[in-house]
Amino acid sequence: MQNEKRSFQQLLKVIGPGLIFASSSIGTSHLVLSTRAGAHHGMIFFWIILAALILKYPFYEFGPRYANATGHSLLKGYKDQGKWAVAIYLGIIFISMFAVVGAVGAVSAGLLSTMYGMSGVPMPYLLAGLLTITAGILLVGRYSALDNFVKLISLVLLVTVFTAFFAVLIKGPVAPAADFVPNNNLLEGAALALLVSLVGWMPTGMEASAMNSIWVVDKIRATDYYPSLKETLFDFNLGYIFTIILGLMFLVIGAYTVYGSGELLTGSSTEFSNKLIHVFTSNLGDWAYPVMAAAAFGTIYGTLITAWDAFARSFARGLRAFKYELTFDKSDPKEELAYSVEQEQFLKRMYNIFLPLIGIGGFILFTQFTGSMIAMLELATIFSFIAAPLIAFLNLRAIQSAAVPASHRPARWMIILSYIGLIAMTLFALYYLYKLSTGEVGGH
Repeated sequence: MQNEKRSFQQLLKVIGPGLIFASSSIGTSHLVLSTRAGAHHGMIFFWIILAALILKYPFYEFGPRYANATGHSLLKGYKDQGKWAVAIYLGIIFISMFAVVGAVGAVSAGLLSTMYGMSGVPMPYLLAGLLTITAGILLVGRYSALDNFVKLISLVLLVTVFTAFFAVLIKGPVAPAADFVPNNNLLEGAALALLVSLVGWMPTGMEASAMNSIWVVDKIRATDYYPSLKETLFDFNLGYIFTIILGLMFLVIGAYTVYGSGELLTGSSTEFSNKLIHVFTSNLGDWAYPVMAAAAFGTIYGTLITAWDAFARSFARGLRAFKYELTFDKSDPKEELAYSVEQEQFLKRMYNIFLPLIGIGGFILFTQFTGSMIAMLELATIFSFIAAPLIAFLNLRAIQSAAVPASHRPARWMIILSYIGLIAMTLFALYYLYKLSTGEVGGH
């Protein structure tokens, strides 16, 4: 009994980064894109989502694997390949971070306005207040606050999304309109743009692999417990399975409540929120309102707080990789990356600078593009999709480097799956760029 208690306590020390990864994933790709995919194209996206999750799995898994093997985040693995690799990574997240925080924050504020009786508050004020509160949580509580907050959000999502999902299944799919004509051609026009957006961020942007490795390292530092590789991968796989289940659930919810009705889930953040809640109450009844309100807000706000934190942490560690040599003695885990006081202060200072700057940049984007936040989010996800093969390639090189001992290397089947996924992502990205150059890709 005592051994079971000790094992459970160890498990609590390990669980966290995987759930944070899941929370950062399920907002944009799941609530917004997966629901829209089901609403606009039905269940044809089921196998596409599943294929994307399988083919991209190794590259996300390499993040926590590398962190456990070396005591460093993947940014160290990038630096070992050359400072150019770190610069490319920081360039990729710089292009998307303002759009992601602005768009996801706007959708969160839109949900507050629509679902929680705050429609009388102007959206800019509502968003500013939400961003200020979120920044306060992260700046004061740091990793521990994020870890505990995400566990609470995960519990809320587990209850509310499952309730909505089974209610939709019991009710059955909505009857199609008399003039409804299904669009099964996903390789042209607006359908291709949605396809690329969804695949690009299913379960999330490839850059999150390095972010996850940072959370693993910070979890170790916060708990003074260095887990085994098995424990670290258990935590990651728990979060990844969570993203798979919820991704498919949101697809079914969109397909069963909207597909064939002629309704489209588009528009500004407030319009999207209004349409989403209207769909649920009209199909399931007024009782579904509080359930879907909690599910929708928990989903999208979880992405806001985790993605915002991840961007700031990534920039802080990226700049640290340029400024300092990174060493680590795994035989003494409490030394954690052999941080000097100077390095510790540098990381805190950079985090304190970049976190508010990202929030301010996201807010400015919102004020300039209020009516097209969903379109802006779509552009960010498309860019993430195009950049994914490059980050995947860097991850593959890092996990096969001399820094990773043989005991922590991926199995042969995982490496084979990695090359298959890398080839598939590269070919699809090239196809999309070709279509974009010919003007055959429309907005959605």
